[in-house]
Amino acid sequence: MAGKIECVVQGADILGEVPLWCDRSQRLWWVDVRRPALQSYEPATGRHRAQRLAPELLVGSIALRETGGFLLATNHGLYLYDPDTGQAPQPLLNPEPDQPDNRLNDGKCDRRGRFWVGSMPDTRRTPEGKLYRFDPDHRCHVMLDDVVLPNSIAWSPDDRTMYFADTHRQVIWAFDYDLDDGVISNRRVFKDWTHQAGRPDGSTVDVDGCLWNAMVATGQLVRLTPEGRVDRIIQMPVTNPTCPAFGGSGLDTLYVTSHSQRVPELAREPLAGGLFALDVGVCGLPEPRFRG
Repeated sequence: MAGKIECVVQGADILGEVPLWCDRSQRLWWVDVRRPALQSYEPATGRHRAQRLAPELLVGSIALRETGGFLLATNHGLYLYDPDTGQAPQPLLNPEPDQPDNRLNDGKCDRRGRFWVGSMPDTRRTPEGKLYRFDPDHRCHVMLDDVVLPNSIAWSPDDRTMYFADTHRQVIWAFDYDLDDGVISNRRVFKDWTHQAGRPDGSTVDVDGCLWNAMVATGQLVRLTPEGRVDRIIQMPVTNPTCPAFGGSGLDTLYVTSHSQRVPELAREPLAGGLFALDVGVCGLPEPRFRG
């Protein structure tokens, strides 16, 4: 059972997303897609910092870089950014220059330092998105198409399974994963949520190989076994949790972001858009860095 659910940053994010623990700075990083801002939380001191970004740059996800700073996935493609330098984000590659209405959304690195990221129409729910693999040598490959709203990119501890969800379609898929070649195959339904009120958003995997998924619209945090069976359900104090990530020096705290957009009565949900911390009795895995 989960212990106390603590709102460690009552930031009222419009669309808080993709928490990411940095073992070097001992901080949790995440973004507010709509504000937009790159944020950090330091558990040792309780300090919260928010670095505002250019309003035209909507950051859907981030990755830590092996050489320092971040890879940003945005509505204008991929950027390099180091908040410590004071310099603006530097453009790297736009995989969809001919689709100005699309933006990059959820993204994560595999354990060879490749960045996987999905694209989507920002204001429409139509299958115009793709799933990309961005390699350390800066080559970009289309791995899937016909995507509406990409989320839940994660890997099993043994790197043999990759997870991916289309939130709009309410399905999480599993794939066989070839870590050496960075190739997915044998797509299959891992969990079908189409008969549920909630929609699968961001995910992370724990040391037991279970997938933790944030369910938008129902406020649930769900743990799924490697077989796709619901193992635990934790009710969050907000309707729209967006993404979990393990953090802390022992990776034994589960952090969860949330959003406040489209919440009809924010007065009744004052913690909407906050960052939450939970002790769920299991640890996570180190987050790989982008090697490019």
